[in-house]
Amino acid sequence: TAISEGEAHIYTGTSAWVGVITSNAPKFKNGVFCLQSADPTKNLVVGITESAGVNTEWLLENFYHNELKSLSKKEVYQLMEEEITKTPEGAEHLIMTPWFLGERCPVSTTTTRSTLFNLTHQHTRGHIARANLEGIAHNLRWSIDNLENDFNFKISSLKITGGGSVNKVWMQIIADITERKIQTTSQPLNAGAMGAAVVAMVGDGALKSFDEITKLIQITDTFHPRKEFSKLYQEAHQTYRAVYHNLAQTYQTINKKRFE
Repeated sequence: TAISEGEAHIYTGTSAWVGVITSNAPKFKNGVFCLQSADPTKNLVVGITESAGVNTEWLLENFYHNELKSLSKKEVYQLMEEEITKTPEGAEHLIMTPWFLGERCPVSTTTTRSTLFNLTHQHTRGHIARANLEGIAHNLRWSIDNLENDFNFKISSLKITGGGSVNKVWMQIIADITERKIQTTSQPLNAGAMGAAVVAMVGDGALKSFDEITKLIQITDTFHPRKEFSKLYQEAHQTYRAVYHNLAQTYQTINKKRFE
């Protein structure tokens, strides 16, 4: 999904990541690391959110278990999406961090775990479902900010792939919270296989160069950040970061012997 110098992409699946293509080879910082691209002249600078789509699976199994007894998994996902849509942006100040397994990026930590912050009687499972998707988006936003601040990338738009990209509600959430244009691509569930295929096409000469792969990438939908939610999400993002910074020592105290 990303080929050219400085081009960025997001993957949303069991985990999630933000990656940027570059001919440079920057060193590890704030959980971001550098991988060799299939193109020998390029590297992939990537920040991984350790736990993403698997958190939604956990939510489904524990908050929608009664519905799973009578409905198909697809139908329960549709129900969850309907409840998220009915819940106001920002989940009425409910914050959920995605760190079920610790985290790699934007903060590298073995002791941090997920927190549901600011829960009240007014909140429903729909609020928790929305806060889950928003929390992952906040993590991606923080990683994008680090990529820009630490490595001087300029990221105004991102192509996105992986199973999570078929959820249009989530894609709009990511666009709103990251304040970047988000573009979904075709064949999101087969991105790995498609990538291997086009690399083989370059190898056997069917494509003259890696640059020609760009013409095979099909954009399916484009999501723009909505200005009316900018202030709300900026404030929520600061709260999200504060949850980590204010609880980091507490996480370490309680979990050091278990996970470090």
